[in-house]
Amino acid sequence: NNGNNENEKSRLLTASRTLPYPPSALFSVISSVESYAQFLPFLTASTVTARDPETGYPTRAFLTVGYGPLSETFTSKVTCDPGTWVVEARSGAKFGVDSNQGQRGSSGSAGGIAGFLDFPGANEGVFEFLSTRWELVPLEEKSGSETTVKLEIRFEFKNMWHAKMMSALEGQMAGVMIEAFERRIKEIHG
Repeated sequence: NNGNNENEKSRLLTASRTLPYPPSALFSVISSVESYAQFLPFLTASTVTARDPETGYPTRAFLTVGYGPLSETFTSKVTCDPGTWVVEARSGAKFGVDSNQGQRGSSGSAGGIAGFLDFPGANEGVFEFLSTRWELVPLEEKSGSETTVKLEIRFEFKNMWHAKMMSALEGQMAGVMIEAFERRIKEIHG
């Protein structure tokens, strides 16, 4: 699904799938942010840079998104909540990533200042922001053996040229990502 809730450059893509696994098995794969580049299309690198000292879940990561000539590395704030079965990675000036973190586009290195946020690299690259949210919904009537996986991707390109260039691909992006996740879960859990 595509939506233009925020402005003409903003995008919202969604996909969902019911899988024959308990939410705990799915959550372990989704919260393993460091393995994303191994199975998610359009993600060419994923490196965890900070973890919660109590839970061990990632709290920050470098995620590199790329397709064709476009490539951008974001510092992402990662939230892993096993109580609500949600994993979210948010990147970009919209989310207020602090001044010691940033995003780097293939067109330049990290650096520069984006207005009041003092956000290095915020004026470079193709994305204004990128947010990926995975939510798991256990199906109670199946005794916990089935779970609906919901994926929501929000992003905004910095200019309309990039938005137009990617518009043909973006409608398939969330579906392709959830299919890749389904293949990964089958590899790990059978």
